[in-house]
Formats: sequence, C-alpha cells, structure tokens
Amino acid sequence: MKTSIYQLKWGTFNLIEGDFISQYAALYGEWSDVEVQFFLENLNSSSNVIEVGSNIGMHAVPIAKTISGGGGELFCFEPQRVIFQTLCANLSLNQLTNVHAYNLGVGENEQLIEIPSSNYDTAWNYGSFSLDKGFSTEGNFIGVESKELIHVISLDKHPEVNRLEDIDLLKIDAEGFELNVLNGAKNLIERHKPIIFVEAHIHHSNELISYLDKIGYKCYWFISERYQKNNYFKQEKSLGGMDFNLACFHKSKQSTLPEELRTTPNNLLTEIPIVSNRFDLPPKS
Repeated sequence: MKTSIYQLKWGTFNLIEGDFISQYAALYGEWSDVEVQFFLENLNSSSNVIEVGSNIGMHAVPIAKTISGGGGELFCFEPQRVIFQTLCANLSLNQLTNVHAYNLGVGENEQLIEIPSSNYDTAWNYGSFSLDKGFSTEGNFIGVESKELIHVISLDKHPEVNRLEDIDLLKIDAEGFELNVLNGAKNLIERHKPIIFVEAHIHHSNELISYLDKIGYKCYWFISERYQKNNYFKQEKSLGGMDFNLACFHKSKQSTLPEELRTTPNNLLTEIPIVSNRFDLPPKS
C-alpha cells in the first residue's frame, strides 16, 4: 500500500494510492462536499456525533473540527483495519482530540465475525466494503485477499456512546447493512432523536424509509453529485458519480430541508431534485 500526504479543503490527509475516495480527494481537494456542508449546517460546537463507516475520515475531520470548540465529541466506527489506521493517521495529522475511533463493526447484535482484508494495492473503491459482502459490493474484487476476525457491536450496548447526554447526528454508511445498525440502536434513537443521515441503496430504500417512518422519522432524499464546479482545487470534471442518501428528522423536530425532497410512497428518484452546493461554507481552520 502506497500513501501520500495532501493538503485538502478540510485539512491534511494521508491518502491511499488506488483507493477511489483517495483518488477523488486528491483530484478535487474534497469528497462529497455537499454532504459535509449539510452536516455543518446542522451541527454546532457542542454537538455529539456518531459516524458508522468512517472510512479514511474525509467527513470525520470537518465534523470533528466543527464540534471541537464547545465540547462536542465524534465517535467513529470503521471495520477495515488498514482503513481504520489511515483514519487515525488523518485524525492525528489534524490534531483532533475530540474523536473516539474504534476498529469495530456495527450491527444489531454483538458477535465475532470473519471479514476479508487486503494489502490495498489494487485500485478499488474500498469505501464500498460491507460486513456481509466484503469488497465485492460493486463487482468481483480481483485484489489480494486474506481473512481477519473483527468484533461487531450494537450502539445500544457501547459504553462510551451510552454515557452521552445528547446525540445530534447519527451518520450511517454501511453498504447495505444500515437496517442492522438501526436495529442495534433502537434505545439510542428513542432517547436522543438525532438527525439520521443514512446511505440509501436503491434496492432497499423503501424498506429503510418504512422502518424510519415507524420509529417516528420523516425522511428527505439527499441526492447529490460528487463533483462540484466550485471544488477546492478548481478542477474540470474527470471523475463523477452520485450519492443517494436519506436525511431523516424526528417528527418532533424541525427539518432543515425543503419539503420537495420529502419521501413519499410513490415518488420516483428521477423526479427528486438534486441537492446543490447551496451550503457554500468556508473550511474550518
């Protein structure tokens, strides 16, 4: 595995050569930055955040910087050992001490499972890794694979998470494992009613929306283009892609998104507006 240090929009990052997210960040100086700006709009310096699937920290770093001034804490969970080590390097490079990082999987029940690992030399989207499908969520992985054991925990039984008096945001990027994560966080969600920002794969989005509705949440489509014309390095588009997420607010709380993005039983994704870079915020120092 080869890595290089880059100065990007939200700080200093150690990026992995060949990793899709790292490649994108090195080219544009940012990663899915419309999402970052949504998070920052909904957080303050005392907010507490849980991020399931932190990857190398492209979103963890700006979130942690935003909540650092008033005692806010970020809890990061990343199951891939080597990716987790890169996450920790990036937290350290940015001198962030308000982050609790765990090399753990998150699901419904506590268990010990075997997952694939790699030397991370093969060009691949390692951010697409999932606990149940490994590296092969976007096709057959052709790189070197080995096996490792990892602990899977539920958020409801995590002692550090459960000491928090409030949680403002629960961010989940678990590549199809989202319902397992939510089922393991029922008490946490009922107690804190955080904003839930969750990746929504097309094949199970209806099930996810239905589940969140039943526990008292209203959901909004947050569909965004990864490439933004005003990207940090001012580069022309050569890599693109779309991100499909749900931003969900408890029905007792005010949404910060327009009603035209609200999910309905019959709305088609082709009819949902793409969220633009309307949160054009300066980077935190």
